[in-house]
Amino acid sequence: MRSPEPWLSLNSLDLNARLPTMNLSDIFTNDNQKPLPKPNALRRLSGDDGPWSPEQVRGIICNPCYAGVGPYPGLVPEAAWVHAAARTMQEDGAEQFLVNMLQMLRDSFEHAHLQFGEVEDE
Repeated sequence: MRSPEPWLSLNSLDLNARLPTMNLSDIFTNDNQKPLPKPNALRRLSGDDGPWSPEQVRGIICNPCYAGVGPYPGLVPEAAWVHAAARTMQEDGAEQFLVNMLQMLRDSFEHAHLQFGEVEDE
């Protein structure tokens, strides 16, 4: 059996040490100053029989709903989605991937109630 990495050793941790008090402003200080990339992924609508665009393919890779998140059944094995997402993150960069993922999640959950039989409010 392989020994754990030294940084994983519980013996090196002082579990009684007090962690510094942090709040959200400490974590996200100055992060909103840098502009984010624009989303470059699109959600493919059901019933679309046209050819797939690169943006639609990227939309599937960036959307964890295809691996079974929220009310959506998994259409892609989780491991396959994770590996494709990791490759895309390496190719496009983490910020671009995360911007796309947030957009795909927003799009998916914005319309989720319509796909699962609830009536849209007028």
